[in-house]
Amino acid sequence: MTKSIPSSGAGAVRIILKNKDAFHFDLREKKEDNGKQSYLFDVYYENATGTLNVLMDKDEPVIAALNLSLGKVITLSNDTNLKKLCKYVIDQVNA
Repeated sequence: MTKSIPSSGAGAVRIILKNKDAFHFDLREKKEDNGKQSYLFDVYYENATGTLNVLMDKDEPVIAALNLSLGKVITLSNDTNLKKLCKYVIDQVNA
């Protein structure tokens, strides 16, 4: 059984990474400009839905925001695990 994300959003990315099979995403938009790719995903996990925005430069996420409608937006600056989640999602889309 997968673990639900607490309503505070604490540890959300870590929980998702440990339960990838319960994490679903749909690519809504992809753009490329000056060698950089931007992605917008609709994301779903157990008790939370939201969006993931990612800007990739040379296969590295340089800007990312995960908004699960839990009261805070998770960014690269406030959760280092978000980089791992972004790479996982982008790899799945480009596979």
